[in-house]
Amino acid sequence: MEEIQIFKSTPFDKLLLFLAVVSVFFEPYLPFFNGTSTPFFVFVFIMAYVLITRFKAFERIVLSTYFIGVIVFAFVCVLMESIHSFPDYVDVYRFLNMSLGMFCISVLCRDKEAIDVALYSFIFSSAANSLYMMAGPMSALRALSAQGFNEASQARIQAFEQSSIIDFLNEISVFSGLGAILGIIALYYEPTKLKRAILIVVILLSMIGILLPSSRTGAFVFFVSLIIFLYKSKVRIKRWVIPVILFSLLLFLIVPNVVWFRIFSIGGISELREADSRVKMYTTILKIFQQYMLTGVGCGFYWKHWAVNNGLTNLTTIYEPLAPHNAFFLIWIFWGLPALVSFIFLMYLFSRALYKDITNHRQKASLYVFLFIIPVVFLFSPRFYHKAFSVGIGMVLAARYWNIFREPILPEEAEGDKIIFSPEE
Repeated sequence: MEEIQIFKSTPFDKLLLFLAVVSVFFEPYLPFFNGTSTPFFVFVFIMAYVLITRFKAFERIVLSTYFIGVIVFAFVCVLMESIHSFPDYVDVYRFLNMSLGMFCISVLCRDKEAIDVALYSFIFSSAANSLYMMAGPMSALRALSAQGFNEASQARIQAFEQSSIIDFLNEISVFSGLGAILGIIALYYEPTKLKRAILIVVILLSMIGILLPSSRTGAFVFFVSLIIFLYKSKVRIKRWVIPVILFSLLLFLIVPNVVWFRIFSIGGISELREADSRVKMYTTILKIFQQYMLTGVGCGFYWKHWAVNNGLTNLTTIYEPLAPHNAFFLIWIFWGLPALVSFIFLMYLFSRALYKDITNHRQKASLYVFLFIIPVVFLFSPRFYHKAFSVGIGMVLAARYWNIFREPILPEEAEGDKIIFSPEE
């Protein structure tokens, strides 16, 4: 296998990584230009910079197995979409944009310091976002009360109705959870008392950010990611009992009561059937399984007619189509079984890039948890792409491409399954 000299990430590379994370995290607050978000322009600039300054590295990366997997999945989606009425390829286009961003991030992220820039950008962005919500919507939530899921949902809308983030509440909660778990991992491995104190404050703020949007999805994703870290890192659970109790009590005192009503409403199954459009949608999807099982119905036809005709709408706006709150079902309904199988295989392919032994290694643990959060998010998300995933998967691939952790090259990697270059001389 040809070996080439690699170079560490430059300060400008790290600045671009920082801007990528911050623009993605604060997308709801940043301006849109003719419907195009600010992060899109940031990633376009990153791609232009990579093509101009790192073309050979980018060329090698796009010849990898991972790139081929992306193209195969996109081809299957386009093929299946083409056989249906009103073909619409916008979701495939956005997925390809995410994938190109992912490979560009993997070119920029060439050393441990660059990985830390991205990881800590997520951690501190999460805390900063929580401060914004504490200064605004939190006071409105304190003034409201609720008894049950329906009233709590109305209270959430009322508290955030004047905010630009009202359409992004679940997303903000999920990525606040990502910042919190990355902060917890950093805290676990941090030996310096001052930095530990700072991280404790940041984690607390991030966890408030999970809860204030009253998102059950965000709370669940955080809980699952925490379990993954504790299990895979072989953490001594006894050390976590007292801190968890103290954190829980503090959060209970800080977070308004109305938030807890909605988050814990999952126990009220009978009420959810009447008040939760997500539960209604899952029930409907399962009833009409045979209509989309093999070939799907097409993205364009779904939005044009099929969703409304089959009752996949909100409880109140029954003539407006609603996307399935599950990326796997969304792909299955749009493009059938071939697309679903190729998507699951693509996730498996990316999982092979992970370092599986993450014990006693902060960055490996962070990347491992980040990648495994993604399919958990897909269980509740109406999208199978996100700009934040470009950063997360990009870091995972970069660790393999550039052998950042300086581990021996495995035989299957030397054969070209993964691109790994020799260390810098």
